Amino acid sequence: MTKYNGIGFGETRFSNTGLKSQTPPKTPNNNKKGYEISVDYLTITASFGTGLGAMDLIHLVEGTLNEKFAYSPSLGSWDGKSYKGSSSDSLRGTRIYSNPPTELEPFGEIKFKIPGKALSAAANHEIRDMCIVMSELWSATCSRIDVAIDDYSKVLSLDDVKSAQDAGNFAYVETTGYYESGERGRKEKGRTITFGARQSQSYLRVYDKNVQSAGEIDAIRYEVEFKDDKAQAIFQDWCAVDFSDDQASAKLLAGAALGAVRFCDRSTGERNLDRLTDLPWYKRLCDSVVTGYRLRVRKKETFLDDAIDWVQRAVVPTLAMIREYMGDEQFFQYIYDKTEEHTPFLSLIKREKIKQQQQHDREQQQHADSLRKYIVIGEDGSWCVT
Repeated sequence: MTKYNGIGFGETRFSNTGLKSQTPPKTPNNNKKGYEISVDYLTITASFGTGLGAMDLIHLVEGTLNEKFAYSPSLGSWDGKSYKGSSSDSLRGTRIYSNPPTELEPFGEIKFKIPGKALSAAANHEIRDMCIVMSELWSATCSRIDVAIDDYSKVLSLDDVKSAQDAGNFAYVETTGYYESGERGRKEKGRTITFGARQSQSYLRVYDKNVQSAGEIDAIRYEVEFKDDKAQAIFQDWCAVDFSDDQASAKLLAGAALGAVRFCDRSTGERNLDRLTDLPWYKRLCDSVVTGYRLRVRKKETFLDDAIDWVQRAVVPTLAMIREYMGDEQFFQYIYDKTEEHTPFLSLIKREKIKQQQQHDREQQQHADSLRKYIVIGEDGSWCVT
């Protein structure tokens, strides 16, 4: 009998092989409370010359987002401007456009359009690290940044927001909108309440993310799309936050989103905004987000991550009961023996997926190490990009 070698489960990963080859089911993430804050869209323009070139930058973005771009020197256009290099949409929708340096223009230009689906492949701090390096080494600017607050506790109510809209109890914007599923051919599901013109520099959407995500995210989403000067100002401030201060990063993003539209009682006709009183639900939301927020730490969706999540959710409680009954030595020997029995019967597909996961983990670590080389942290906690 092969003996258990003393390695604890907290130190090793294991697959769901031996559990009758069940595929771990995807379940809605509806047990969360509080708030999650994330960047949900980015449009970034960067410059490159003869030193750090376009491909260096592309590899940086690919590594951060775990993407691969089918980039080629083919013509493309974006917002009426022509580009000599472009890519088709990546698997998660990222697209890039570029123009090379010329005799008249010594610096080339490259644009990245990164939607929420692509950004969801990385944690917020990884995205910010990428943006810091792009800003410092490639003079990157931002023409669009979407900030999302997901309210899992449902402090925010669509009915309250709609009532404020109907009563005119808001400030900083003039145009509003309200849409329901299928109305005028719109793709949005459920109700969507908007504040600001679609082409303006700030545009707020409030909607039920649970409906929009088919039950995967059980939250009310408060999402602001910033463009042009406002986007660049937020981008600069976000990149300037202390390198290791995730709390300050989250507060900055939340403050920008909650400050785009102010919900206040305007029934008195008072024109001086400083004298107006915030609506109770809006004040409660602002206070709650400040004290109860967290930056979204998003996990990449991989075969083994899903399997491990499922084991932890569905199997570990039963294993804990068996361990209590058997005792540690017999229990760990039992687990070791059973997994040893099933390991030879792993399918070729599962073995290949395991190899892919291992390679992915190595690449992610290498990317993190290479990214950190750009950043020097001093003894006093200060930092700079080299």
